[in-house]
Formats: sequence, C-alpha cells, structure tokens
Amino acid sequence: VSASLGRYLFQELTGLKGRLGSVLGTVLIALLPLIVLLNMKAGSWGQYWTLFGASNQLLAALTLLSVSAWLYHSKRKIWFTLLPMFFVISITMWTLGKMIVGNWKQSQIWYDSAMLNSVAAMLLMLLALFINIKGFQQFRSRR
Repeated sequence: VSASLGRYLFQELTGLKGRLGSVLGTVLIALLPLIVLLNMKAGSWGQYWTLFGASNQLLAALTLLSVSAWLYHSKRKIWFTLLPMFFVISITMWTLGKMIVGNWKQSQIWYDSAMLNSVAAMLLMLLALFINIKGFQQFRSRR
C-alpha cells in the first residue's frame, strides 16, 4: 500500500502519467528503503521499528484532532476526542524528541541508521507541529 501511495504521489507531483510514470515512480519509491536496508547495521531494525510506532501514534493523534475539529464545527461535544488527543500527542512528541536526541548522540557518521532515524523523527515532529497549529487554528475560525 505504501509503495502504491508513494508511486501515486510521485506521478501527481511530477505529472508523469502512464506506464513510464508508474515504473519510474515505483523504482524511486522502492529505492530509498533499499538503500537504507543495505546500509544499516545488524540489529538496527529496532530503531526503525520504534520510529514506525511513533509515527503510527502520531497518525492516531492527528486523526483525533481532525475529528475534534469536525465535531466542533458541527456544534457537538468534543471533550471525548480532544482529551485523548492531548494525551497521545504529548507522549508521541516527547518520544520523538527523545529519539532525535538519542539517535543524534549515538550517530557516528551522517548517513548511518541512527542519523537517518534522527532526521526522520525530526521531520515527523516538524510535520506534527505544523498540522497541530493548522488544526487548532480551525477552532479559532467561525463554526
């Protein structure tokens, strides 16, 4: 599913439709994980698994934020989605922060698995901050 979505996004962003865009998008989307896989040390899968778990929880928190904004604009109660969202987003952001610092300190060179994990966690955190700001701006707009 992720490769199909990545290929689709590649085709939409580049405008390459048809067979050429499909093949090129699939190869480029599959190339990045292959490069990471070939360059990672034995046992470093745990770092990536932890990052995957954090991104999954982040997705849950952002979904709760979206549902809360929708409920708010529908003039319904939002406490039952907003309270869990605050809990999940705060724990996830804290975890991402720990991953950024811990992997950065552990990194030996700029392209090892720890540095890649740190940069990916940083990007996730920045994206989450942006989406949270935009989401909470929805509460300030008119119902």
